[in-house]
This record gives sequence, structure tokens and C-alpha cells, in this order.
Amino acid sequence: MRDLRSTTDRSKFNLLPTPLRSFIGICILMILLVSCSKDAIESEPVNLTQDDSLRMGMPVDTWQEQVAVLDRRMRRFHNFQVAQAQGYNLLVSPYVPQMGYHYLNPNRVNGEFNLLEPELLVYHPDEDGNMVLGAAEYLVPVDLNNPPPPPAGFIGEEDEWELNPNAGGWTLHVWIGVDNPDGIFAPYNPAVPVSPPGN
Repeated sequence: MRDLRSTTDRSKFNLLPTPLRSFIGICILMILLVSCSKDAIESEPVNLTQDDSLRMGMPVDTWQEQVAVLDRRMRRFHNFQVAQAQGYNLLVSPYVPQMGYHYLNPNRVNGEFNLLEPELLVYHPDEDGNMVLGAAEYLVPVDLNNPPPPPAGFIGEEDEWELNPNAGGWTLHVWIGVDNPDGIFAPYNPAVPVSPPGN
């Protein structure tokens, strides 16, 4: 003797229109997939880069780590056209021996040290006339008649802030593009020509 209840239950489901049955099947499948994905997401460890940590307010431990973060952030600006398009397009100095040309991004000048947003980039031309990124430079404008102490800047005591009357505030070079034998924070870099090629 057949079980009429199971036949009746199945036949009720079969009475549903095919599109509705498909929709119900898809919904059930989606619920299963979402619950499996959620378990996978919750069980995987999260590895943050230093850039991510810095953006999330988690400090790095050394000035060397800060320089590494800055170096990664500035890589795109080795392309001079990209730097110009991103706002580093206001030339604020003639060629400075053992530095180069200083290009300011006025939108970055806010009176504070922000590791990821230096106010200036320093370039010098190579023998072919291509602009070479030498340094990122920070500028914190101050009242030159009554200047406050230099900004905290990088971790430790290695950074060399200068009270620069030409710039109207505290400045700090970080030689991320051209190695500096005098130190990464030194204002001048003997590896950069004293004058542009051809002069």
C-alpha cells in the first residue's frame, strides 16, 4: 500500500509554477552559499600591511618603518606627469644645488605633519631631461618671528627639521628617490648635481 501523504506533499510542490520553484531553489542555494562564505571569512586571519595599519591609526614602531611606508606611497610620483596631475605642480624654487626643483601641492599645506601627504616633491633633471624624484619634503608654516619647536615628525631623533625662512616654516627632506650619503633626512644630497645638466 502506498503512502498517500508523501505523494500528496510532493504533488503540492509540483503544483507550484516552474519559475517559482526555480526561485525557491535559488534562494535556498544562496542562503547556503552565504553561510559557508561567512564561516570562511571569519576563520581566515587578517594580515595588515603597514600602509593599512597607518590608515587605521595603528602606529608603526620605528622611523625606518615610517620611511618604508612613505616610500611605497610615493612610488607613483617617480612619474613626474603623475605628480603634476596629482597637484604637485606649483614650482616654488629655482634649481637648488644638491637638491633640485621644489614642487608644492598647495592642497597639502595644513600646518601639520602628515606622513602620507608631504607638501612638496623635489625633482632634478637627468642627462636626457627626464625629471627624477629625489625627495619628499614636509613643510609646516609657522610665525618666523616666534617659531614653535619643530614638529614631532618621524619617530625618534633622526629627522633634521630646518627653520627655513624662504619657505616660511619648518621643512624636512626625506630622500626616498635618490640615496643620500649624508643621511636620508639631510637637507642636501651630494648625489644630486650642483646644477642641472647642460649648465
